[in-house]
Amino acid sequence: METNIMNLDSAATASDIAAHVKEERDRRRRASGLVQLQQFHRPVERPFVAAERDKVTMLIGGMTWKHDSLFRAVFEGSGYKCQELPVPDVPAFQIGKEYGNNGQCNPTYFTVGCLVQYLQQLQKQGMSPQEIIDHYVFFTAGSCGPCRFGMYEAEYRFALQNAGFDGFRVLLFQQDDGIKAASGEPGLKFTVDFGMGMLNAMNLGDTVNDLVYQIRPFEVHAGDTDKAFDEAVAALCRTLRERPPYELRKKTPAWINSYFDNHDKLYRTANSLGKVYENLYGKPYVDALEECRDRLNQVEVDRTKVKPIVKITGEFWASITEGDGNFNMFRFLEREGAQVLVEPVATWVAYLLCQAKAKAASQTQVQAHLEQLA
Repeated sequence: METNIMNLDSAATASDIAAHVKEERDRRRRASGLVQLQQFHRPVERPFVAAERDKVTMLIGGMTWKHDSLFRAVFEGSGYKCQELPVPDVPAFQIGKEYGNNGQCNPTYFTVGCLVQYLQQLQKQGMSPQEIIDHYVFFTAGSCGPCRFGMYEAEYRFALQNAGFDGFRVLLFQQDDGIKAASGEPGLKFTVDFGMGMLNAMNLGDTVNDLVYQIRPFEVHAGDTDKAFDEAVAALCRTLRERPPYELRKKTPAWINSYFDNHDKLYRTANSLGKVYENLYGKPYVDALEECRDRLNQVEVDRTKVKPIVKITGEFWASITEGDGNFNMFRFLEREGAQVLVEPVATWVAYLLCQAKAKAASQTQVQAHLEQLA
């Protein structure tokens, strides 16, 4: 009996000590600010499914009007309904500040506010918030940077919720995933045609945007450049929208197609390579670019004008937007007699490629060193 009582006392003492230790540990963690918080998880939202493609409109925006028009053409050519948002203005900025978090950067307020502003206009036209949520989704890029770009997704959701559009879907693709990018949504499929079309749209947008600022300062008749580029971008959009996708079976004889019937993996690989080649070197793009060149050559210019070249750099969005987001800086500089040198969107892509190349080179060096040690 005495032995049993002593064992119970020992167990109680050990339990008390453990409780005191835990209490003291928790006290010190709280004092040090190390209290474990609940882990954040991305909000779960209604998926965008394939059956909705004919009913749901993809909203895009944030680039120049040339880029957005070309991106829209790629979406429409891939079978999606798409609409680009207008260039953000000061009222959109005020809406972004009203419904967004405090202390955000101006690009966040402008882009978030522009989306909310567009949805509010749909509501004024008679659509209910639920109809807007059911028939529209927003498609944008996501990343861990640069700047606070990685937080844009959360800011979109927060502002939409505050504005009365809780549940509005925001679709992302990770821009640093390159050709491996995926939306994670069954309704938005990243095919080779779609991915290469977007790449071409970005490059065409960069080229057109650069040429606008090379020609307009030297035009003889004011307005000729803008008119010519409106027509040139429209021609490029038609090409991106109406160009039939490349299919290897339409290019090969029947006996090769019968061989492909029994070698599906080989066919899919060869067909994908053919799509890449056609998008890079295909005749439809060459013809469209030649048409644009002929139209731009009709703009009368005077190259004897002396123009200082002003390079635009700095925050990514503010250096490409063409409205109130940078105080209409490009037009102001041109009115003051300057030739503006704009930054292409592809600069960021080139940076990502440089990072990938440097990472691969470092891994190769590490692997070679480990092999020497072995």
